Amino acid sequence: MASYRDVAERIRRDVEAGLWPADKPIPGIDRLRVKYEVARETAHRAVKHLVAEGLLYSEGRRGTFIRPPAPAPILIRDRAAYRDEIGYFFDLGAQDWRGVGTPTQEVGVPPADVADILGVVRGERVMIRDRAVGPPDAERPLQLATSYLPMPLVGQLSVLGAAQTGHGGIYDRIEEHFDAAIEWEETVSSRPANDAEQVTLRIGAGLPVLVVTRTSRVGEQVVEVNQTRMPADGFAVSYKVPRDESARWPREDRGD
Repeated sequence: MASYRDVAERIRRDVEAGLWPADKPIPGIDRLRVKYEVARETAHRAVKHLVAEGLLYSEGRRGTFIRPPAPAPILIRDRAAYRDEIGYFFDLGAQDWRGVGTPTQEVGVPPADVADILGVVRGERVMIRDRAVGPPDAERPLQLATSYLPMPLVGQLSVLGAAQTGHGGIYDRIEEHFDAAIEWEETVSSRPANDAEQVTLRIGAGLPVLVVTRTSRVGEQVVEVNQTRMPADGFAVSYKVPRDESARWPREDRGD
């Protein structure tokens, strides 16, 4: 008797062979059960397995779809901030990307790790700016970006909570306010995608997201924390490895 893993492998081969169009739901469980001649529960577990793996994604009652092939990894975050006629950006591979859908602004409670970086009490409300981005003319986003700003700063600079923040966005407004340059620091981590990320990025529950956490400072003051999330199978992180003084060349112990 075929196991759900055997059925999952057969479904995978049919997907790769182009049996079903990527923009239509695959057949329902009952049709899959008949096609692969297995019990309904076996077909159901096989589909769940492929959703968790990332080959398929579920849209609830709309059905289960084939996930579009991931793009070749985009090299990002090379330890530099760039600027063009629009403003600052941090990813040469996505310089021409634009917003997908409508960005939102709301006052809410940030994640605990973000609150700690911002220096606010956990549970304290901050300004939250959400946007999704992707290549020009993209129908779905490839990255989700959320900015968190402390309310005392928003009180001094109300445009930080506005839908339109003007040329250069919030970073230009902050630098103009302080008459000083922002300095950035980033960390990269990964975690399982949450429900909202799975739906918006069209990824299965088993596929992690890369999380780039960027801390913006003016002097010693943290003025913003940005968390950008992206499917881990579509992105890579690239950076130069500088030599510390201890690794200088030529070495003093060469014995020349």
